[in-house]
Amino acid sequence: MNLMPLNTVINNFIVFLNANYQLITESFEIYKLKAEKENFFLVSFEEYFYDWAQANWELLVERVVCSPNESFVVYGSGSDYEAAGHSRVFFHKAEPTHKVICAAKSEVIDLLSEAEVDLAQFDFYSFVSIDGGWFDISPPFDHILLTEKDAHGGDYQQIVIPFDQVNFYVKKIGNSR
Repeated sequence: MNLMPLNTVINNFIVFLNANYQLITESFEIYKLKAEKENFFLVSFEEYFYDWAQANWELLVERVVCSPNESFVVYGSGSDYEAAGHSRVFFHKAEPTHKVICAAKSEVIDLLSEAEVDLAQFDFYSFVSIDGGWFDISPPFDHILLTEKDAHGGDYQQIVIPFDQVNFYVKKIGNSR
Protein backbone atom coordinates (compact mmCIF):
# COMPACT_ATOMS: atom_id res chain seq x y z
CA MET A 1 0.00 0.00 0.00
CA ASN A 2 1.31 3.42 -0.98
CA LEU A 3 -0.04 5.77 1.70
CA MET A 4 2.07 8.78 0.70
CA PRO A 5 -0.51 10.24 -1.69
CA LEU A 6 -3.67 9.30 0.30
CA ASN A 7 -4.78 12.81 1.28
CA THR A 8 -3.83 14.13 -2.17
CA VAL A 9 -5.81 11.49 -4.08
CA ILE A 10 -8.81 12.02 -1.80
CA ASN A 11 -8.61 15.75 -2.52
CA ASN A 12 -8.39 14.94 -6.23
CA PHE A 13 -11.47 12.71 -5.92
CA ILE A 14 -13.43 15.59 -4.38
CA VAL A 15 -12.28 17.91 -7.17
CA PHE A 16 -13.46 15.26 -9.65
CA LEU A 17 -16.88 14.98 -7.95
CA ASN A 18 -17.33 18.75 -8.07
CA ALA A 19 -16.12 19.11 -11.66
CA ASN A 20 -18.37 16.34 -12.99
CA TYR A 21 -21.49 16.65 -10.84
CA GLN A 22 -23.50 18.51 -13.48
CA LEU A 23 -22.67 15.81 -16.05
CA ILE A 24 -23.88 13.01 -13.77
CA THR A 25 -27.12 14.87 -13.00
CA GLU A 26 -27.71 15.43 -16.72
CA SER A 27 -26.97 11.77 -17.41
CA PHE A 28 -29.44 10.76 -14.70
CA GLU A 29 -32.17 12.92 -16.24
CA ILE A 30 -31.64 11.24 -19.64
CA TYR A 31 -31.69 7.82 -17.97
CA LYS A 32 -34.86 8.78 -16.04
CA LEU A 33 -36.69 9.81 -19.22
CA LYS A 34 -35.69 6.56 -20.91
CA ALA A 35 -36.79 4.49 -17.91
CA GLU A 36 -40.15 6.23 -17.79
CA LYS A 37 -40.67 5.99 -21.56
CA GLU A 38 -39.71 2.32 -21.79
CA ASN A 39 -41.39 1.49 -18.46
CA PHE A 40 -38.45 -0.16 -16.73
CA PHE A 41 -37.21 0.03 -13.17
CA LEU A 42 -35.94 3.47 -12.24
CA VAL A 43 -33.29 3.77 -9.53
CA SER A 44 -33.05 6.89 -7.40
CA PHE A 45 -30.52 9.61 -8.13
CA GLU A 46 -28.68 8.57 -4.96
CA GLU A 47 -28.25 4.99 -6.23
CA TYR A 48 -27.23 6.25 -9.68
CA PHE A 49 -24.72 8.66 -8.15
CA TYR A 50 -23.15 6.02 -5.88
CA ASP A 51 -22.73 3.61 -8.82
CA TRP A 52 -20.80 6.31 -10.64
CA ALA A 53 -18.90 7.44 -7.54
CA GLN A 54 -17.87 3.86 -6.68
CA ALA A 55 -16.40 3.32 -10.15
CA ASN A 56 -14.39 6.51 -9.85
CA TRP A 57 -13.36 5.83 -6.23
CA GLU A 58 -11.87 2.53 -7.38
CA LEU A 59 -9.96 4.22 -10.21
CA LEU A 60 -8.91 7.53 -8.65
CA VAL A 61 -8.29 6.53 -5.04
CA GLU A 62 -8.07 2.79 -4.57
CA ARG A 63 -5.97 2.04 -7.65
CA VAL A 64 -3.47 4.75 -6.75
CA VAL A 65 -3.12 3.84 -3.07
CA CYS A 66 -3.72 0.09 -2.91
CA SER A 67 -1.40 -2.65 -4.12
CA PRO A 68 -2.69 -5.68 -6.03
CA ASN A 69 -4.79 -7.87 -3.70
CA GLU A 70 -5.72 -4.84 -1.56
CA SER A 71 -8.97 -2.95 -1.69
CA PHE A 72 -10.97 -0.46 0.35
CA VAL A 73 -14.42 -0.71 1.81
CA VAL A 74 -16.85 0.59 -0.84
CA TYR A 75 -17.51 4.29 -1.20
CA GLY A 76 -20.97 5.25 0.04
CA SER A 77 -23.40 2.46 -0.74
CA GLY A 78 -21.10 1.12 -3.44
CA SER A 79 -22.43 0.06 -6.81
CA ASP A 80 -25.50 -2.06 -7.22
CA TYR A 81 -25.74 -1.57 -10.97
CA GLU A 82 -25.96 -5.28 -11.62
CA ALA A 83 -28.96 -5.88 -9.36
CA ALA A 84 -26.91 -5.85 -6.17
CA GLY A 85 -24.82 -8.80 -7.38
CA HIS A 86 -21.76 -7.03 -6.00
CA SER A 87 -20.82 -3.62 -4.63
CA ARG A 88 -17.65 -3.13 -6.64
CA VAL A 89 -17.42 -2.07 -10.28
CA PHE A 90 -14.04 -3.71 -10.91
CA PHE A 91 -12.81 -6.92 -9.31
CA HIS A 92 -16.33 -7.85 -8.22
CA LYS A 93 -15.30 -10.55 -5.79
CA ALA A 94 -12.56 -8.54 -4.05
CA GLU A 95 -13.11 -8.37 -0.32
CA PRO A 96 -12.09 -5.14 1.41
CA THR A 97 -8.73 -5.43 3.10
CA HIS A 98 -8.49 -1.85 4.37
CA LYS A 99 -10.72 1.05 5.28
CA VAL A 100 -10.27 4.79 5.12
CA ILE A 101 -10.14 6.36 8.56
CA CYS A 102 -10.90 9.97 9.45
CA ALA A 103 -8.67 11.28 12.23
CA ALA A 104 -9.61 14.53 13.90
CA LYS A 105 -7.16 17.41 13.76
CA SER A 106 -8.79 18.77 16.95
CA GLU A 107 -12.27 18.77 18.48
CA VAL A 108 -14.89 17.64 15.97
CA ILE A 109 -18.50 18.82 16.05
CA ASP A 110 -21.24 16.87 14.24
CA LEU A 111 -23.20 19.40 12.21
CA LEU A 112 -26.43 17.39 12.53
CA SER A 113 -26.56 17.12 16.33
CA GLU A 114 -24.21 20.05 17.03
CA ALA A 115 -22.44 17.82 19.57
CA GLU A 116 -18.80 16.88 19.90
CA VAL A 117 -18.13 13.39 18.51
CA ASP A 118 -15.48 10.73 18.84
CA LEU A 119 -14.56 9.75 15.28
CA ALA A 120 -13.28 6.37 16.52
CA GLN A 121 -16.96 5.40 16.86
CA PHE A 122 -17.74 6.06 13.18
CA ASP A 123 -16.80 4.79 9.73
CA PHE A 124 -16.16 6.93 6.67
CA TYR A 125 -19.08 6.73 4.24
CA SER A 126 -18.87 9.51 1.62
CA PHE A 127 -18.47 13.19 0.86
CA VAL A 128 -21.51 15.46 1.01
CA SER A 129 -22.49 19.08 1.38
CA ILE A 130 -24.71 20.74 3.96
CA ASP A 131 -27.99 22.27 2.83
CA GLY A 132 -30.42 23.73 5.34
CA GLY A 133 -28.98 21.85 8.29
CA TRP A 134 -29.00 18.45 6.59
CA PHE A 135 -26.56 16.71 4.24
CA ASP A 136 -26.99 16.48 0.51
CA ILE A 137 -25.24 14.62 -2.30
CA SER A 138 -24.18 17.71 -4.19
CA PRO A 139 -21.27 20.12 -4.57
CA PRO A 140 -19.18 21.43 -2.99
CA PHE A 141 -18.59 18.00 -1.29
CA ASP A 142 -16.83 19.82 1.53
CA HIS A 143 -18.20 17.64 4.35
CA ILE A 144 -17.84 13.99 5.33
CA LEU A 145 -20.72 11.66 6.10
CA LEU A 146 -19.81 8.97 8.62
CA THR A 147 -21.92 6.12 9.97
CA GLU A 148 -21.89 4.50 13.36
CA LYS A 149 -19.49 1.54 13.55
CA ASP A 150 -20.97 -1.94 13.70
CA ALA A 151 -24.51 -0.62 13.30
CA HIS A 152 -27.02 -3.23 12.19
CA GLY A 153 -30.27 -2.71 10.36
CA GLY A 154 -31.83 0.70 9.98
CA ASP A 155 -31.12 1.96 13.49
CA TYR A 156 -27.76 3.72 13.39
CA GLN A 157 -26.35 7.18 13.84
CA GLN A 158 -24.93 9.28 11.03
CA ILE A 159 -22.76 12.32 11.54
CA VAL A 160 -21.53 15.04 9.21
CA ILE A 161 -18.31 16.90 9.80
CA PRO A 162 -16.39 19.52 7.81
CA PHE A 163 -13.75 18.05 5.52
CA ASP A 164 -11.08 20.37 6.83
CA GLN A 165 -11.33 18.98 10.38
CA VAL A 166 -9.70 15.64 9.54
CA ASN A 167 -6.74 13.88 8.02
CA PHE A 168 -7.22 10.56 6.28
CA TYR A 169 -5.46 7.34 7.17
CA VAL A 170 -5.88 3.69 6.27
CA LYS A 171 -6.50 0.81 8.64
CA LYS A 172 -6.17 -2.86 7.84
CA ILE A 173 -9.38 -4.83 8.39
CA GLY A 174 -9.35 -7.74 10.85
CA ASN A 175 -8.55 -11.00 9.01
CA SER A 176 -7.30 -9.41 5.79
CA ARG A 177 -4.26 -10.96 4.20
